[in-house]
Amino acid sequence: MNPRRFAPTRLRIALIGLVITIQCLTILGIALASWQWLTPDAIGTPADYDRYWQRMLLVGGIAVVLSGLIVALATTPLIRRLQRLREAGKRFAKGQLKVRIQDDAPDEIGELGRSFDQMAEQLAYQFKRMRGKDARLSLVIEGTSDGIWDWDLLANEVYFSPRFRKLLGYTDEAEFRRGFFFSTALHPDDRERVLSAQYAHLEHKSPFDESYRLRCRDGNYRWFRGRGQARWNKEGKADRYAGSITDIQAQKQSEAARRESEERLYYAIRGSSDGIWDWNLRLERYYMSPRYKQLLGYRDDELPNQRDSFLALIHPDDRERIEAAVTSHFTTRDPYDVACRLRHKDGSYRWFRHRGEAVWDDAGDVVRFAGASSDITEQRQAQESIRALLTEKQAILDNVPVGIVFVESQRIANANQRFLEWFASSGESVSGESLAQLGLQSLQLAAGESQVTREMQLARHDGVRRWFYVTGRLIKPDTPDAGALWIFADTTDLKTTSAALRDAHGLSDAVVKSLPGVFFLLEASGRILRWNHNLENVTGTPAEQMEHLIIRSLFHPDDRLNFQSALMQALRTEHATIDARLSATDDAGIPYVFTIIRVELQGVSHLVGVGVDISKRLAAEREVQALNTALETRVRERTAELTVANQELESFSYSVSHDLSAPLRGIDGFSRMLEEDYRPQLDPNALGYLQRIRSATHRMQQLIDDLLKLSRVTRDEMRRSDFNLATLVHDIEAELRQEQPERSVSLSVPDELPVHGDRSLLRIAMSNLIRNAWKFTSQNPSARLEIGCLQQDGETVYFAKDNGAGFDMRYASKLFCAFQRLHRESDYPGTGIGLATVSRIIHRHGGRVWADAQVGRGATFFFTLG
Repeated sequence: MNPRRFAPTRLRIALIGLVITIQCLTILGIALASWQWLTPDAIGTPADYDRYWQRMLLVGGIAVVLSGLIVALATTPLIRRLQRLREAGKRFAKGQLKVRIQDDAPDEIGELGRSFDQMAEQLAYQFKRMRGKDARLSLVIEGTSDGIWDWDLLANEVYFSPRFRKLLGYTDEAEFRRGFFFSTALHPDDRERVLSAQYAHLEHKSPFDESYRLRCRDGNYRWFRGRGQARWNKEGKADRYAGSITDIQAQKQSEAARRESEERLYYAIRGSSDGIWDWNLRLERYYMSPRYKQLLGYRDDELPNQRDSFLALIHPDDRERIEAAVTSHFTTRDPYDVACRLRHKDGSYRWFRHRGEAVWDDAGDVVRFAGASSDITEQRQAQESIRALLTEKQAILDNVPVGIVFVESQRIANANQRFLEWFASSGESVSGESLAQLGLQSLQLAAGESQVTREMQLARHDGVRRWFYVTGRLIKPDTPDAGALWIFADTTDLKTTSAALRDAHGLSDAVVKSLPGVFFLLEASGRILRWNHNLENVTGTPAEQMEHLIIRSLFHPDDRLNFQSALMQALRTEHATIDARLSATDDAGIPYVFTIIRVELQGVSHLVGVGVDISKRLAAEREVQALNTALETRVRERTAELTVANQELESFSYSVSHDLSAPLRGIDGFSRMLEEDYRPQLDPNALGYLQRIRSATHRMQQLIDDLLKLSRVTRDEMRRSDFNLATLVHDIEAELRQEQPERSVSLSVPDELPVHGDRSLLRIAMSNLIRNAWKFTSQNPSARLEIGCLQQDGETVYFAKDNGAGFDMRYASKLFCAFQRLHRESDYPGTGIGLATVSRIIHRHGGRVWADAQVGRGATFFFTLG
């Protein structure tokens, strides 16, 4: 700082000091003069004394006034400048940032004024920037969909953005401040979790990102995702805490709806009578629902979810056709609906109808293929029964004056002789041909039709056109694939002459009476006009009584009303089908399925009925239902037995591990103490007995440990993964060489043995196999072990081979049973549980284990992993 800049102010101060000094000297001089005057020699009259004091007061007053005037003149500019500085400070403190002093004097007050102006300019600039940032921050806070909060932990002040209040349904800030407290607004089920997470963030700096429910103004709870971040001071204490909440109510509702939809789909699949399958081609995954496997006789864990497993079940004669249908569907996108035979667990083949649809990506490649399969074995059996019935009754049908043909999948499956005489050349077979190929193009059931009746002219194979009365109907209206039955009656002669009709009446009556099943012709009122012998025989009604009866009187009392309704339906719609029981000698009646057709005879509506005995079919259905009920009962009983067995196994394991091991440890301990403390008093026989006791307890403890290991192998949860089996083999080899460094054993194993299974269980299995081979080669100085794999019948087979003692294959069936030994314990010690453990582990993987050996030439153990 330059001292010359402040010279005027210092001169004023020096002048004021000089005036005050002169004034003080003047007063001092007057006082000294007065002191001299007041000496006894100077005392005059009282009047002189009074004048003296008057002069002295006058001089002093004049001096004071002059000095006051001088000081006032010298300090007035300074006081005004200081007052202006003071007023500017007051206005600036009130927020008037535009206040400026503008003092250019080269002294301290001027420098202070200029510094004040510079500070005001800087504060105004910084305040302008802060207002800009605050405006941008406010715009961001208002524009975001999240609610913002800021908690000053030291001042215990919390700021909530307007969006925060709006998310909770508040419009008035005062009401929000009165009614909202975070800890009490939390849902009771979320409170402890969220507050603990918040505490962990503030105290331990753990991230805070939680989903929770808050109570809104209307009392309802909404889901929010809350995220927060604290600021910690140098002492590590949080002094500020801010964050946001995001409304995730729609997301939670969507997730709940998706979970509910998935649950519905899961239970729909579980409850469906069809088998569901799904082939993900992109991920090479194949899924078969538990119901599908159940239809094939398998449990869910018995049949792998692999496409190769499914293809292996297809009948060899159907496999190529199925593959072609899949390829055609992928290429042409035509509907996939095929039937084939699948092998049941019991070895038999059952018919299944497969329907599915693929999913194509934008490039036209198939990424997924899913569908359902229905067991149609009974339907096929019904079709086969119909074919058998037609075959058995072929001789009768060939003598019927009508042509009868059975059509399945739009192809002729069977036809009587009359049909062949009319529409086929001599000696020519029509099986496998369509009606259209015989010139009967117009004969086809339309979609939704189960029966058709019409009179038309048809050309026979010799070119002669004649009139035919044609009736066609589905065997099972609900299942069009079951086939249709067509009946052709030549009505040419009936149309040309009524006399020929009357002459043929007797013949037709004989034909009707000889038809299989039951047949009747009714008036619209239900009175019987014509019938066949089967109707008489079934109902036990004589022919002389039949003509006067109403048809419903021949039915079981419980079915008469339904049969009458079927007759009325046939009069209205030309066709009706109903299951009803004909009255018989017993009370139950005989079940039939009736097809009733309305026909017009001489302009009058009549009803023709044909019935087929379905007693065997119902009996078969009841038998199947009984078998299903029995099977469910057996499954429940077996499940209960398995539950009890598992509980008993748990109890046994606990007893073995606690109750049996403790006495054995006591026996071993006391035997050892007896040997150590009383060895001098015991003879060699007694010491030998103690050694045998201790050896027996050690063997018993080893047996208990092996039993517990075997139990855990059965009960432990499977965790499958892909890994290299060779690594496990080398680990086990290292353990054995460390345990028996004196042994010289050659072990051969490839670098890679990929497997898919439970690593822990397979380590136990391989340890038992390798240790078994290690033990039984102990008497061979050139012991060799080989671990490897080979391909056999399309599956990978792993093996462990040794050149040890081997065994007699006659006893191979006992090899994998617990406690079964094929060698003396003195030669090869052990408990006989190791191979039983191996068998259980391999079976849990869905594989097989077997062995091949010769006495003295070693043994080879093979296994697969399913």
